[in-house]
Amino acid sequence: MVSKEDRKSRKFGVLVLSKIADRAKTLLDEAVTLVVTRIGAEASPSRAEVAAARCVVLACLPALVLVPLTLSFFQGVAVALPLGVAIVAGLFLIAVVAALWLARLSSRQPAIRHSLDTSASIDLSLFPGMVFTLDAQARVETVGGRDARDFLPFLRNPLGRPFIDQVHVTDRIAFVRAFDALRQGEDIGRVKLRLARPTNAHSEGSNGENLHGEITSDEAADGTLMAVGLDMAVRRDERGGIAGIFVQMLDCREQQQMAQRLVKLDADLQTANEAKSRFLAAVSHELRTPLNAILGFSDILMGDYFGRMEDERHREYVRLIRQSGGHLLSVVNTMLDMCRIEAGRYELLVEPFSLSQAIHDCENMLALQAQEKGVKLTSRIGRDVSELTADPRAVRQILINLVGNAIKFTEPGGVVTVDAARFGKDLVISVSDTGIGIAQDRILLLGQPFVQVDSDYNRKFDGVGLGLSLVKGLVALHGGTFLLTSREGEGTVVSITLPIDGSGIARVQSTGESRQIEFPPRLPVSERQPGRERLDGSKSEILGSDRAGLAQSSRQHQMDEVCFEEGAGQTHEQQGSGQPGQRMGQQKDVNDDAKAKIA
Repeated sequence: MVSKEDRKSRKFGVLVLSKIADRAKTLLDEAVTLVVTRIGAEASPSRAEVAAARCVVLACLPALVLVPLTLSFFQGVAVALPLGVAIVAGLFLIAVVAALWLARLSSRQPAIRHSLDTSASIDLSLFPGMVFTLDAQARVETVGGRDARDFLPFLRNPLGRPFIDQVHVTDRIAFVRAFDALRQGEDIGRVKLRLARPTNAHSEGSNGENLHGEITSDEAADGTLMAVGLDMAVRRDERGGIAGIFVQMLDCREQQQMAQRLVKLDADLQTANEAKSRFLAAVSHELRTPLNAILGFSDILMGDYFGRMEDERHREYVRLIRQSGGHLLSVVNTMLDMCRIEAGRYELLVEPFSLSQAIHDCENMLALQAQEKGVKLTSRIGRDVSELTADPRAVRQILINLVGNAIKFTEPGGVVTVDAARFGKDLVISVSDTGIGIAQDRILLLGQPFVQVDSDYNRKFDGVGLGLSLVKGLVALHGGTFLLTSREGEGTVVSITLPIDGSGIARVQSTGESRQIEFPPRLPVSERQPGRERLDGSKSEILGSDRAGLAQSSRQHQMDEVCFEEGAGQTHEQQGSGQPGQRMGQQKDVNDDAKAKIA
């Protein structure tokens, strides 16, 4: 009878032997993996290879004892032992290599058979274009496809031939790159290239037959090119290698022709746009001369240089002529400025100036207009706002357009506020109103020349829709940003951000953007919209009547000198007209930019 101690000893011995066997198995697997990777395998050893290596090891273990023992009968132990071990080690290495090769070969056969079966089961004629399969060396194996006949004139008998031979020589690098990406692990690939018609009469082989045994014609021998697109999908074996590549080739000539037509159409549009700009500039210049005469003579009549007009109706007619002429001149000025910006010929005269003074000047010019409309005009300027390096005339044009539009689209009793504050190296100017607002689906329409939100013939607000385009162009020339937020029925807030030191102008000029600004300009959107409560030391000023000093302006009406403010403030207090601000207020219509409430 076996005692408990003997059973425990046996169990312990079995446990020790099993652990030794597991450890030996682990070491064997690691050794096999190391050997396989050292001999250049593409992946880790398969189960079949590991099993074959284990069998070789098990077979060599008895030989490691028997061979030296057998040799000891013929040689001394000192010679037989190392010689036997060396013989067994050599045979072991040879057996391992042979076993791995056989295991790898046997594992490939099912994959190859599966690949062939899969390829044979696919009906290539169902696919549009031309469909073919490639092997790992990019040689064509099978060809089919619903439109294969359309591609045959551009191919030399492709079966068994590398596909790169069919590609136009200048596009072969693109094909090599796409194919190399598949080798590196990509599963799909796309490439566009060209096929060239063979220059010989029979393009499908020396016997003049194509893939279907049909005689080819000489019409394929004209050397023309065919633009095609290749969609490639990889089929991989269990090791991750390329078992085959499924390729669909589609004719891209129509797409290429469409792209060429689009390029030509774009060039035609550019030409038409330039012609439009030249036309507007020419018309504006032609209108300026008679307008100068009209304004000059109306000024003379209003000034009573040749005697006082007794009939009050005459004075009213002259006032209307002066008012309408001033409005038309301001529109002409805006058109010319817009054409200059678009053509890259708007020259900025950059200098430091007081922004607060520019805002006050704008308020004075538009104060009468606000009073007549019943709108309260206020400004709030931060204490840290001092000088701005920019073009003073351009900044005043921006302010007049923004404020003028805010007044125009604000109902009586509303409020228009101009805010200015400094944020780091930038100066933010915001013009807000409590007007009619803009519908969200109409905001994207703003900024295009001659476009207003309300463009019907029976629209309520006048104007030609040029002010917003001009504002955006001027902001773009200064390297600034533009932001508009609006809610229909509640009001609109327009914010522009300009670099205080004028660095934005230098940046735009260095990139060449200053030479030509696209209309509508595509401006970067400011990410900041400072609230009114953030303005440091803001104060409100309710502007009353206009100031006499700003009411007087030059009587010169040359185009190069007239800007919005100049065209708006031409009154003659010194001549006793008695209506200093009235003429000035009416000419704000230069802004007449679409309700487009500056966006």
